[in-house]
Amino acid sequence: MNDIESMVKIYNTKDIDWMGESINSVSDLTRHHIIKKEYGGCDNINNYALLSFNSHSLIHYLEINYNKEYNYLNSLFLELNRSKKEPSKEYYELVSSVLKRVKKDIKNKRRGRK
Repeated sequence: MNDIESMVKIYNTKDIDWMGESINSVSDLTRHHIIKKEYGGCDNINNYALLSFNSHSLIHYLEINYNKEYNYLNSLFLELNRSKKEPSKEYYELVSSVLKRVKKDIKNKRRGRK
């Protein structure tokens, strides 16, 4: 069993990734390093978040453009990882509130608003 399969079993991540995006199968998931290797993060399931390809791209966009939100989401991932439990409704509500604010800001910037 590989890392992703092990994590799917632990966190019951079958239909939705850790950022709330729907997935079709386990093969849609990637491993996101919560703490980057260059900052001392390790290569094991205790330092991974299960993200779809789209979510993985988005989290790295946030890293560059919305660092506060990026760090907050990574802290949620780390908390979830430490719990070894399935993501709760409350967890997904926190993630969703961050993503809604960011997406609204991006939309406003594209329209020339602040």
